[in-house]
Amino acid sequence: MLTLAIETSSEVGGVCLFDSHRGLLAEARFGSQRRHSASIVPSIQHMLRLTSLNIRDVDFFSISIGPGSFTGLRVGLSTVKGLCFSTGKPVVALSSLEAFAHQFIHSSYTICPLFDARKKEVYGALFRAQGGEIERLTEDSVSPVERIISMIKDKTLFAGTGTERYRDVIKRELSDMAVFAEGALMHPLPSALAWASMKKAQRGEFSDPATLTPLYIRPSEAELKRQG
Repeated sequence: MLTLAIETSSEVGGVCLFDSHRGLLAEARFGSQRRHSASIVPSIQHMLRLTSLNIRDVDFFSISIGPGSFTGLRVGLSTVKGLCFSTGKPVVALSSLEAFAHQFIHSSYTICPLFDARKKEVYGALFRAQGGEIERLTEDSVSPVERIISMIKDKTLFAGTGTERYRDVIKRELSDMAVFAEGALMHPLPSALAWASMKKAQRGEFSDPATLTPLYIRPSEAELKRQG
């Protein structure tokens, strides 16, 4: 099975082509939320040219639906909906935090991906790798980083923009119990999303693109203004 994965939940977005038999065929990443909308389609076209594939060769699309950047999630989801409707192919949707955790499938530590949610909060959840699978320990939530830290009882691997912003707090509170992802692994990889989504596709766990909505967790500023 061949999937095209779109990851736009964080500041570093990206797309990739991933095959269940051949593995990663191509991957492109772009580093600013303001460029996500301008980068996705050209990156997809470039990957298809590199691999001599056509968009209709893709068996299904993969999308991280949040939590994360409101703008990034909207851009990613609108793109994947357009691709689904134009090709008739299905989509697998996955929590951005859960997809992110799959980058550390071989870690022996608890896994804590954190996205900066602003307003002195983070989007976060706890996971652990077990027998080649990612096991969820907590639901996705938005809260001050101290609340996430209070749930941690053993050595934990941290990654994400929330980790970068609150690294000093995490180190102060957890000391040697905190381990930090390095280099490119500090941000979500589209290939991790693709690999995690492949398992759902093989089980037939697809979403309806017509009704699929971003997982914001908390209302956007526009929604808050309407409510007020």
